[in-house]
Amino acid sequence: MKKPYIALFAALALSTAGVYFTMQSTHHDARAMDMGVKAGTLTLAGATARFIIANRPGTVFLTIENAGDADKLIAAASSIADKVELHSHTMDNGVMKMRHVESIDVAANATTELKSGGFHIMMFGVKELPASGTMIPLTLTFKKAGKVNIEAMVGEPGASHSHSTTN
Repeated sequence: MKKPYIALFAALALSTAGVYFTMQSTHHDARAMDMGVKAGTLTLAGATARFIIANRPGTVFLTIENAGDADKLIAAASSIADKVELHSHTMDNGVMKMRHVESIDVAANATTELKSGGFHIMMFGVKELPASGTMIPLTLTFKKAGKVNIEAMVGEPGASHSHSTTN
């Protein structure tokens, strides 16, 4: 009987933390959007990272604007993690499941958002938990645009962040 209440409390706490993080990081995201990294027809911006606790995977979210032909995000790497993977969330019989994906489509003349509850980047084996407000390095590899080095701003531990539009 206690487990449903614990799960409900945890969901409420994470939801509240997400709103707080979004409100606190608005100026950081705006700055990142203004300074987006260009790679061919792609502009990568608003990269944020979330780490809940030490020795647990972290997540990275960002926006990819494509002003040209379709491309694919095919890999990610970071010097702070042993392994970095592309992931997606899918709903299966009312249960949200995360799964590894080989690539993320970046549609032509469109915006692709890596966000909570959708496509995102997972970081495993993080050597040291990054401090909130610091920047972490990432190298993203696209099929056409090639390798792109970016930095993601680390949010408060346990906070979630999502962008508003979809792929």
